[in-house]
Amino acid sequence: MQPRVARRDGASPEISLTASRALRVLCAFDDAAPELGVSKIARRLGLSRTVVQRLLHTLEAHRFLEQDQDSRRYRVGVQAFRVGNLFAPGRRFEEAARPEMDALAGRTGFTVYLSVLRGDDMVMTAAVEGRGPIRYYARVRQSLPLHSSATGKVALAQLGTARAAELLARTGMRRMTAQTVTDRRALLAQLAEVRARGHSVNWEENTAGVASIAAPILDARGDLHAVLTRWSARARRNCAPSAAMATTTAPTSRACPRSRTSCARRSVASGRSTSSSTTR
Repeated sequence: MQPRVARRDGASPEISLTASRALRVLCAFDDAAPELGVSKIARRLGLSRTVVQRLLHTLEAHRFLEQDQDSRRYRVGVQAFRVGNLFAPGRRFEEAARPEMDALAGRTGFTVYLSVLRGDDMVMTAAVEGRGPIRYYARVRQSLPLHSSATGKVALAQLGTARAAELLARTGMRRMTAQTVTDRRALLAQLAEVRARGHSVNWEENTAGVASIAAPILDARGDLHAVLTRWSARARRNCAPSAAMATTTAPTSRACPRSRTSCARRSVASGRSTSSSTTR
């Protein structure tokens, strides 16, 4: 992953090559590869083993990485965990949204999560696990792709066609399941429908067996602030959203005076709204 930075005046700021390489090493670790050896990291990043080894030693010294003494592979260290936990965009907002999320999860029995757009991904910032018979675990700070998740589609729909096309051109549209839409024109047309309808229901486009419905939470200016998503199981596919997920919630401004959390919750619960979208 190459760094993308730009100043407000459009010029490219100077960056430290060494710091950039060290951060690329950290970003090489993910859910699919929680532990990596020197050779694999070097191949992934296109760097020499000598350079990678020096970076690894530095990151280990500062406890951003740690090495397994048996396998000799590296994994994310406690310092990276500590710094990562500081990422909490709008904690006050999340606290205000929590009662709405609790209520929605309690009424439907399904997991509810809150996400924000960060760079090219949607990042989960809060989650409430449902108590229904079928559980779905949403991991806070997990990233979701824009093109195949209902969460991402809501954000893209709110950003508008030009901005959405720009993001899709940069991120690509990797096929996640047999249901994933990988044609850009088709997806942009779908986003226009989502924008007009106010919500979108997605079935298994991102994860097999998983469906979801999501709604945007807008700020006082009508710009995207966050996305509220409610998970469902494939077994509910034959149920129309308005029937299977119906719940009555009067919108209030008390919980989030600068956002439309309650309206988003009503949308996610009923499958109807003036601004929302879904997928997972």
